[in-house]
Amino acid sequence: MKPHLHFMGIGGISMSGLARWYLADGHRVSGCDNVLGPNVERLRNEGISVLIGHSAEHLSDVDILVSTMAVPNPDIKNSVEEIEAGERPTLKSIKRIELLADLFGKRRAIGVSGTHGKSTTSGILATIFVKAGRDPSVQLGATLPLLEGVMRYGSGGDLIAEVDESDPGFAHLKSFIAVLTNLEEDHIAGDFDERRNYHASLEDLEAAALSYARGAEHVVYCADWDRLSTLVGDLPSAVSYGFAEDATYRITNAVLNADSSTFTLQSPKESVHVELNVPGRYNVQNAAAALTAANLAGISLADAVAALSSFRGVGRRWQSWGTVAGTLVIDDYAHHATEVRATLTAAKHTGRRVRAVLQPHRWIRTARHWPDLAEAAALADEILVLDIYSAGEAPIEGISSKLIVDRLKEMGKAASHHSFDSAQAYLQGSLQNNDLIITLGAGDVWKIAANLVSEHQLSEHKGSANVGGERAHS
Repeated sequence: MKPHLHFMGIGGISMSGLARWYLADGHRVSGCDNVLGPNVERLRNEGISVLIGHSAEHLSDVDILVSTMAVPNPDIKNSVEEIEAGERPTLKSIKRIELLADLFGKRRAIGVSGTHGKSTTSGILATIFVKAGRDPSVQLGATLPLLEGVMRYGSGGDLIAEVDESDPGFAHLKSFIAVLTNLEEDHIAGDFDERRNYHASLEDLEAAALSYARGAEHVVYCADWDRLSTLVGDLPSAVSYGFAEDATYRITNAVLNADSSTFTLQSPKESVHVELNVPGRYNVQNAAAALTAANLAGISLADAVAALSSFRGVGRRWQSWGTVAGTLVIDDYAHHATEVRATLTAAKHTGRRVRAVLQPHRWIRTARHWPDLAEAAALADEILVLDIYSAGEAPIEGISSKLIVDRLKEMGKAASHHSFDSAQAYLQGSLQNNDLIITLGAGDVWKIAANLVSEHQLSEHKGSANVGGERAHS
């Protein structure tokens, strides 16, 4: 009988994907989470027992306890109790990244890591492999409509997996192809004590990335990032892609449209014309990464390019919620300064007035990078800045969204601080034709985009009902 796995923090997107895969693989699976959210309800509907809260009582018949860095530090009593229970001789306790490593050992794995672009690149790869009939297993950090979720259990030998570089354990993964989209100073703790989702220094992150690359039969990396080229470019197994003239798979003739892109990809053997249904220079790079990796895995560029016609993005990456009174409403996961800059650049390409709602993510990231975040957000015509989304981190004295707002005002930008309610009310009352409202952040800022559209639809429905009623009585 296969071991019973219990996932602590099972409601997280990556944990839920692993839980679903191992359930499909014949394991008994259970879990717990502090929050009864939609993902927990879906897991329950799929036959997984999920308890609310953390307790050692959950583990009476469990063989393996799987924990995640997303569970707050062991100063929270219930978490400590459950983790310590996992140290009993009869119960094995492992981290999520260790279970992912186990999955890597069961399939021919293509792991996609990097500071930006992991989810989209992984989603494009998954689309290519599914459309090519390879029947892959998939583990993503964002929803893909083709999969109706974040996971796919395939009978084929391939695994497409997003690999979170914030977990130092990614250094030890062994893969068939290791993709590195880029590498920047993010998830770096520096002088701060928090270590759950952080490396101690950029040097530590780069050392982990190099180890990850060395653990693969093939390395695919973006030649447009100098530090990345220096780090892994000399490895015998390395193959590059990008706009750089010396890239092995080189991007040329790129045309960036308001909601799509086209480019030519020149491989060592051929050139192919690529059409994307998503905008942005960064998505051209993401597509080139996926096409390169798929080609190395034995899929022809022609077949891979054909599969892209069905790809329209992954959840919370340039996700359109619709149009309200002539205003296009978009949500994007961008939270690092580079991502915010790239996303707002794509937004400006639409020709609309860009109104950004920025939710800074994590106290340490904000403390270390708020000036860069303000500089990136300044690309928008108007910026509404929400309070910092903590993601479980303790506040840092002297750090707040006001720093970003003040810097933006110093730059002459229309910037203001808002609560959720005030931001939504202000936007609802100031919609203008040809605006683009874009919510930015890895927290729950997407709800503002969703609510703007749903509130407008509700008011339209009420208006129609009232008009109908008046006509009935006339």
